[in-house]
Amino acid sequence: MKNNEILTNMLKEIGLNDLEANIYITLLENSKSTGYRIAGEINKPVANTYKALKSLELKGAVIADRSSGTTFFETVPVEEFLNKKENEFAKTRRVIVEEVRKLNIQQETGGIYELKSVELVYEKAFNMIKSAKKMILIDCFPEPLKVLNDTIIGKSAGGVPIYLKNYCETEISGIKQITAKNPELPIESLSGQWMMVLKDTEESLIAMFTKDGTGLQHCIWTMDRFLSFVLFNGSMYEFNYTQVHKTLFDGKAGKIERIRDVVTEQQKILKILQGVEKNVHL
Repeated sequence: MKNNEILTNMLKEIGLNDLEANIYITLLENSKSTGYRIAGEINKPVANTYKALKSLELKGAVIADRSSGTTFFETVPVEEFLNKKENEFAKTRRVIVEEVRKLNIQQETGGIYELKSVELVYEKAFNMIKSAKKMILIDCFPEPLKVLNDTIIGKSAGGVPIYLKNYCETEISGIKQITAKNPELPIESLSGQWMMVLKDTEESLIAMFTKDGTGLQHCIWTMDRFLSFVLFNGSMYEFNYTQVHKTLFDGKAGKIERIRDVVTEQQKILKILQGVEKNVHL
């Protein structure tokens, strides 16, 4: 059996134990095997191997052919197995959500929370973008933007204004995009890549990833409305300054008219914020 630590760990994450994962991989490499042969391949007791095979049958990962008098085992096609797991999770998810709603629990809006998982950080970002009702500001480096890209595109057709400050040449249609790439400060020289998602002046997510974007250095999330309003308002003006600065030094004609367009766009944002200010309590 080949040493496939990544696949083993992934199989364990979806509910297989270590022995079951090893058996599953062995069957992938040695189709239609007996339990005795599998036990020899993985150097485990025969009784434990058959017990694990029975468990894998119940989990829908393997099937058994007993027609010849000798039992041969085979893996279920991985797509079918994963679809089964996905459907089971979706059903369980619906039940959990329904049961939690019955508790009638209101989430506290205050507090600043530290998130430790890359997956949770992105899940928060996806949910914030999808659930926004007034406006979204996103300040994002290239690697995190690759992860958010599809969600931003999906939201852009919903009529909620999206403002993106970007640090690469990626262009996303249907949103207001500000390119802030600075050749004098290359991303490679920084300690990491950041992502900031600000939703409706009510919810804020700020994360710093590793330089390659795969690890998480630090992240905070808050639903404190005052802090979120301050972050949103300050970022909006910072976005505006970036546009004005680029216009002043881009060497193109019509600077006054183009700066006026930037300011006019800012006024639209301020009109939205005016309705929000009344609900922000100091």
